[in-house]
Amino acid sequence: MAFLMKKKRFKFLVSLTVEELTAVPYVNGILFCKIRLLHGGTFTELSSREEVHHNSVRWDKRSIFMCKMSAGSVTGVLEPSVCRISVRKELKGGKSFLKLGFVDLNLAEFAGCGSTARCCLLEGYDTKHTRQDNSILKVSISMQLLLGDPCFKTPPVTNKLGSVPAGEERLEADCKGDAGKTRESLRRPNSLRLPKCRSLIMGSGLCEDSDNTGTPPDETAGGRRTRSSSSSFGSLHSKVSGGRRRLRRVYRRGSVTPG
Repeated sequence: MAFLMKKKRFKFLVSLTVEELTAVPYVNGILFCKIRLLHGGTFTELSSREEVHHNSVRWDKRSIFMCKMSAGSVTGVLEPSVCRISVRKELKGGKSFLKLGFVDLNLAEFAGCGSTARCCLLEGYDTKHTRQDNSILKVSISMQLLLGDPCFKTPPVTNKLGSVPAGEERLEADCKGDAGKTRESLRRPNSLRLPKCRSLIMGSGLCEDSDNTGTPPDETAGGRRTRSSSSSFGSLHSKVSGGRRRLRRVYRRGSVTPG
């Protein structure tokens, strides 16, 4: 029974490449990385010191080291083996440094996946007192099994960023709330809202001036005659009555003075 509960042992050859750091909140400065294996071995290495250009730093630092892992005998899932990459800024001419942030990579997630590139969001050391920047560290990892049963399972991916375009697409698709409602309202045609706005404007009596200038005097707004239309109708009626009186006078003159 004790033999069945014994964990499986594995040994991997890890090839880790720290490519670049983007969205750096500094215009100038010298940055470097420290790579340290926290579980499954003892490995520590420093990258070269590079200057910041256009808010980005490129190292292309490749490190090769051995990593030991174990997996449960029942599930066969590899246990976490963390490798930390710490980004630091050089101060006082290289005599001291400032820790900007770090990235923890679970190497068990990359086992058996070949060469994999991943973009990780830089996490801060002191998140309570300092505001964390959105710097993104790009790394590529490839692992080769040297010792152990090739039948194993990898744990689920904890870093959901993956790559920058894929993270933006997921954010756009999962976006909910008031912003999503406004986006849906903007997609609707404007003609659906015109009758409602027109009825509100007509009911409030704001269209009287526009009706006086652009429409004939006999037209009505909302089934009711406006003041301007009634006044114009009265003036037209007076003109017609005056014309009839003139015709009667001419007719009488013609009848009194024949030939």
